[in-house]
Amino acid sequence: MKKIAVVHYLSVEFYPPAMNFLNISSEEKDLKIKVWTTHNNKKRKIYRNVAIDNISRTAAPNLAENATIRVFKYALFNIKCLLGLLFFKPDKILYFESYSVWPVYWYLKLFNKKAELLIHYHEYFSLEWYETGMRLVKKYYQWERDFLYKKAIWISETNEDRIRLFLADNPEVDSGKMRILPNYPPLSWGKELQNSKATIPLKTVYIGTLTVDHSYIKEYCTWVLAQQGEVLFDIYGYNYNAETLDYLKALDSPHINFIEGGVDYNNIPLTLKKYNVGLILYTANDDNYKYNASNKLFEYLACGLQVWYSKKMLGVKPYRSGMVIPVDFEKMDSFDRQNFSMVESIDGLSTNNAEDALKPLLNQLEK
Repeated sequence: MKKIAVVHYLSVEFYPPAMNFLNISSEEKDLKIKVWTTHNNKKRKIYRNVAIDNISRTAAPNLAENATIRVFKYALFNIKCLLGLLFFKPDKILYFESYSVWPVYWYLKLFNKKAELLIHYHEYFSLEWYETGMRLVKKYYQWERDFLYKKAIWISETNEDRIRLFLADNPEVDSGKMRILPNYPPLSWGKELQNSKATIPLKTVYIGTLTVDHSYIKEYCTWVLAQQGEVLFDIYGYNYNAETLDYLKALDSPHINFIEGGVDYNNIPLTLKKYNVGLILYTANDDNYKYNASNKLFEYLACGLQVWYSKKMLGVKPYRSGMVIPVDFEKMDSFDRQNFSMVESIDGLSTNNAEDALKPLLNQLEK
């Protein structure tokens, strides 16, 4: 049996692909998994999995807290995780993103040079992002380039575009280590799959976090209001900033409904059954979002919804079809909602699933 340490500094509740990985990997009889993460501070349902040996959590820093308290919380996670690795003695370590580097770096550098290392990134982090972001994370990135990328046997991004960007930023990395690990939902979501039918009113939905500064939420809401009840829009979200909350609450329209607190990930399939169209509203003003095939895309499709996405999102372009439609949200006045039509067949929409996507990673962990 292989002992696998999973280090995911940011709370796993905020990352459905991480929860999917834990659910699926915990079913493998040849893996003993321990997880280190932080408590979620956004009132999300706590992730639990009795098949995982242990999920160790520490308090997550909050920007509203005193700087000394934040530093203490960072240190607590790092030290607790390092001590946990020393006692667990993993055969392999999988860490997610640069935030998780500190305990992994020192453990591999000083205590267990034989353990194999795997790395996954939920997002693409540019050189500019590291340069202008947290000083600690910038330092961690330097440790990655100096040591961890050389040590790793697997480095994954969510799509081919992000691998290309990663290798351009890190030309010293052996491209043979790179893998694609897309953000697909579980196979079980396909059980809720049903034919989308054009209805009046047309029911549209957005699930997730966004802001008025980095999304087309204002443009889309303005368009919905102009449809005078022939289009409805429900928004399920949490962790919205004050400006976005104020905007949504001020709309006061029977045609736009904001469900503050969002929806639990496991309840998304049942929730989406009520809708015709799923929206992806990112402005895609940076490479991370421009080359992002969002997990929302695959979640909407798995539940039989047509998807309207910003045409600036080049990462979605390979999936363009009668079910995946690019929209110029900056010119909604000229948008024809008759683009939504009856879908006669939805065969194949649910074939992209997490179980299949994760097989190469699980095979690597089991070796």
